Amino acid sequence: MLVAALLHGLAYLLAVAPWMGEDEPWHLEYATHVAALHRPWGGEAAKLGEGGVDERREWPTSQLQVRRRMAGVSEEEIAQRQREILASMGEHAYFRRVDWAGAVSDRTDFDQVEPFFTATSQPPGYYTLLGLWLLPVRHAAIETQLLWARGLSLLLYLASVWIVLELACCAFSDRSLAIAAALAFAWFPMNARLGAVVNNDALARTLGAAVLMLCARRLAGDSARGTLVLAAALVALGLLVKSTVMSLAGVVALAWMFGGERSARWRNVLFGVAGGAVIVGAVLWLWHVQHSPVLPRNVDAFLARVQRGASLETFGELWRTFVGGFNWYSREFSPTTYAVAGVLAGVATLSAFSALFHTRRGVSRPVLGLCFALVGLQVLLVVLRGEGQGRYLMPAMAALAVVFATGLLAPLSNFRRPAGLKLFAMLLFTYDALFLWGGLVPNECLLWGS
Repeated sequence: MLVAALLHGLAYLLAVAPWMGEDEPWHLEYATHVAALHRPWGGEAAKLGEGGVDERREWPTSQLQVRRRMAGVSEEEIAQRQREILASMGEHAYFRRVDWAGAVSDRTDFDQVEPFFTATSQPPGYYTLLGLWLLPVRHAAIETQLLWARGLSLLLYLASVWIVLELACCAFSDRSLAIAAALAFAWFPMNARLGAVVNNDALARTLGAAVLMLCARRLAGDSARGTLVLAAALVALGLLVKSTVMSLAGVVALAWMFGGERSARWRNVLFGVAGGAVIVGAVLWLWHVQHSPVLPRNVDAFLARVQRGASLETFGELWRTFVGGFNWYSREFSPTTYAVAGVLAGVATLSAFSALFHTRRGVSRPVLGLCFALVGLQVLLVVLRGEGQGRYLMPAMAALAVVFATGLLAPLSNFRRPAGLKLFAMLLFTYDALFLWGGLVPNECLLWGS
């Protein structure tokens, strides 16, 4: 399975054109400054009128935002890095591939691509790891650094596949169901593509799978105290990577409450709630001092965000970008494809939900319930964020794989499941091929319609 996943990941690594990962230029910019041994905290805030000085007249906002985060980096160094990345983007036809970016390729700063945007408002965990990963090539051409950075994403993808195999062994005692879950994870197109681009969602996805696997072990009967301690430590680490992993704190709390002995359950609830509150409070404070866009600045902004997040438009965008989009989501599948995928996902979800109340041979109901809880928490975070992007679901991708495998194969008898697995794999491979060769390659490599 891992060898096949490696070959599959390499196919995406070769197919995805340079800079075609969403926000990839900003992610790499952040990491290259870390690789240059600048701390991702303690930078110098911009002067916005103090003493009659407004630095926005001298430097683009995107560069002042980077300086606010990175300690010791000069304005000239930031400007040079942006020019270097933008020149490479122009050489690799970024501005012809991304329809909304405009056709002019001669740009000198990131504000001319997307104003008032920066990756340096993100927590520093992923970028610290990526910066260390980039150390051997920190003086190489920017395209070499991009390819090297994508190599880390590929390794994270392979690690995630291995973790999901372990999770499937906890969720299912039936081999066909376990294989189906692993295939659903490894061959889901947007998940596989995440292993070929520079993005902090790649690490958030791996941490999500690891925490879910450890919690599933707890529910499956693992009484070792270190299991949940490690899961909680990974959640704390994950909150330094991306806000979308906040859902994992709830998963650990549920495993703590319901995975131990009944006599200690209320004590576990008390410690779980108290510990979770301390971790979440500390992270919220950290996000605040790091100017994270995740936190609304007032009650009115929060209510407006929730209203926007609960809208049909947001859920439609969430589904569209989860099923598949190309060229920074400026191109997409036909509406029929999204509708068919929606019907299959709906049937699988309802079928899997029924397995919580009716015994399905080979399915662990506690682990399945934990997977549903994670998916629900992840969708709730999307609503609270007020923005629907498919990659925000990636910390719950392992849980979704378990749900889909359960819903589509568990209702079959043991005798019919091997045949059902073959059909499941065939449909999944067809979907993946349609995405890769019918969508990604024509739109991002052959430049049809550009």
